[in-house]
Amino acid sequence: MIANRWVQELSKIDFVTSTGLYILPDQLILVRLRKNFRRVSLLVQEARELPENDGKQGISELTGWIPEDVREIALSATNESRERALRQALLSLMPHVHRGKDSFYICVPQDQAIIQEIYLPKAAEANLKEVLDYEIERYIPFRRDDVYYDFLPGAKKGDKIGVFVFAIPKRNLATVLEVLSSFGIKPKSVETTATALANYILFCAPDTAAATIIGAHDNKLELVGIQRNAATWKPSPELIFSHCLKEPKWDQGIERDLLKLCVTKAGRIYGWGDVEEIVQSTDGGSFEHEDLVAIGNQKIKGGNISQTSVLPAIGAALRGIREAPFAGNVLSGDVSLASGTGVLSYVNAALAAILVLATLAWGLTYPIKDELRLRQLQRENRKLEPSVEALRREEEQLVRARKEKDFFSQLDEHRGEVLRVLDELSKIVPNNAYLSNLRYRSGGLEVQGSAENASGLIPVLERSPVFENVGFNAPSNRGRDNRETFSLKADLEKPKEKATKQ
Repeated sequence: MIANRWVQELSKIDFVTSTGLYILPDQLILVRLRKNFRRVSLLVQEARELPENDGKQGISELTGWIPEDVREIALSATNESRERALRQALLSLMPHVHRGKDSFYICVPQDQAIIQEIYLPKAAEANLKEVLDYEIERYIPFRRDDVYYDFLPGAKKGDKIGVFVFAIPKRNLATVLEVLSSFGIKPKSVETTATALANYILFCAPDTAAATIIGAHDNKLELVGIQRNAATWKPSPELIFSHCLKEPKWDQGIERDLLKLCVTKAGRIYGWGDVEEIVQSTDGGSFEHEDLVAIGNQKIKGGNISQTSVLPAIGAALRGIREAPFAGNVLSGDVSLASGTGVLSYVNAALAAILVLATLAWGLTYPIKDELRLRQLQRENRKLEPSVEALRREEEQLVRARKEKDFFSQLDEHRGEVLRVLDELSKIVPNNAYLSNLRYRSGGLEVQGSAENASGLIPVLERSPVFENVGFNAPSNRGRDNRETFSLKADLEKPKEKATKQ
């Protein structure tokens, strides 16, 4: 488990900046994050007010018309006023953004989107996007071409798979995207506070297995539940529920039961916004919860978070520094359970290249080391060659000396036989025969020489009591001097054993 976490932490090393923009009806919240290695810092947190004007009523007072008669004119005036306010607010925020370097991510409240949990057959799991493209109009009150939508796989229920659908009407984002485009900014993604705050929790409290996030603002309540499966090599988070309640009444109604049900689904509860003022339990007391701002100040360096409305913007900006497990994006409809899954950052690519090169270099060191060792041994061998050669010469001399010693030892042992053979030959060999070479071996004799009649020597030697089995060792040849050269062999006659007495 420790090695698993170490590998995951290593894969997130980076040096990047990211910008998150949280768009409220009356306010813009912008944050800018920077990651140096594994340290995440909050560089910028800025808020801009967006005045809300009722254009319809103003035109009615000026013209005397009833509001219904100028509905289209009022709507157009409202849109122009909204665009003008957005442009002015974004213009004042541009000095805090590096447009050519930063990735830009947008977050909107849940009440600006439609979040629907649906269940589909397991057979649809392999091609969820195609199935939802065909079925989405059954679950939302808009035409498919009128919305941006995204989806996230949820928990399985029996033979069904859960899917969370996030849909935002295109007209709600048209003004924002147009104004950002005029500043040369193309957002990487647009998501809701459900996924943004889930990413914030998973980053600030990475050991959280299950949690309920309760957020309250503008008399609205957002409930988000997440859980993480830690049994796999790479823990994959899941969205359990996501609800947005408007003007809840906690003393009665379904809102109280829904809140109580959501709270019981998770062991840890996190709160942000006006939770203490809005959320009341059935017995009149407040829910015990952990403050999201406090845990964020412990995890994120560079400055304290100024207000709770900054949190969704931080959660959106975490996508740009690859610290967001949930990666919802209604602009593309492309679902991925992990931000940047399958894509390496430049830093990770460089580290991977260095690792590959180091591995190759490490592998190449073996033949190089072997070659170096071989050369070193050869040098040492060359230094020892004179000594080895001297030892070899001494060994050869020793071998020759041993052979000579053995020969003289054997000669000493058989000197009686040698003298007897020489004495016998000197007696029986005729005067007309000459011996040129005599070789004596234990039990045998070989003689070479010349005689007038070589064959006559055989019976002479056979009659001797010293020799037996006399014969030619090689053919004899007669020379010009009418003498035959011969080579004879003979065995020494062994003394006969005395007959044993009967």
